[in-house]
Amino acid sequence: MKRYKWAATEEIAKLDQIEVCPRAMELTQTIAKRISSDGGGALIIDYGFNGVVSDSLQAIRKHKFVDILDNPGTADLSAYVDFASVRHSAEEVSDVSVYGPITQSQFLGSLGINFRVEALLENCTDEQAESLRTGYWRLVGDGEAPFWEGPDDQVPIGMGTRYLAMTIVNKKQGIPFPFQ
Repeated sequence: MKRYKWAATEEIAKLDQIEVCPRAMELTQTIAKRISSDGGGALIIDYGFNGVVSDSLQAIRKHKFVDILDNPGTADLSAYVDFASVRHSAEEVSDVSVYGPITQSQFLGSLGINFRVEALLENCTDEQAESLRTGYWRLVGDGEAPFWEGPDDQVPIGMGTRYLAMTIVNKKQGIPFPFQ
């Protein structure tokens, strides 16, 4: 369990299996080394978990989760990003700092998405307003949209807490907004 030397022994002992992505750890260190030597930063946004990842393989078809063996070849297969491993891989490189993860909802909220959507809603058609509300919910909501009145198979699913945001920056830069 060398790759999870940072994880609590009790946490690992509870799991039947652990997902490890060595390539993600290598790539994270390559990016962190570049940031350490050249400055700048990286922003990582994806769905994942901030801890040891276990059993996250999933299939998605038409924006819905389906069994991974249901009609093979017709769904996208995916697995969670292990944000804790990304963090610890980057922190092994000197002169970089890692901030986050925070939820996508927190990230976009601190950047002012609420105010932008409100401003756009002031001058749009009913159809555009519905599209804005639906898109907004998908980005920052959690679960099924409570306002949805359309077909059940098209209900917008909010990904605001499922998606996480993390940044890797050169230590000289300080804490970037919105991770303060």
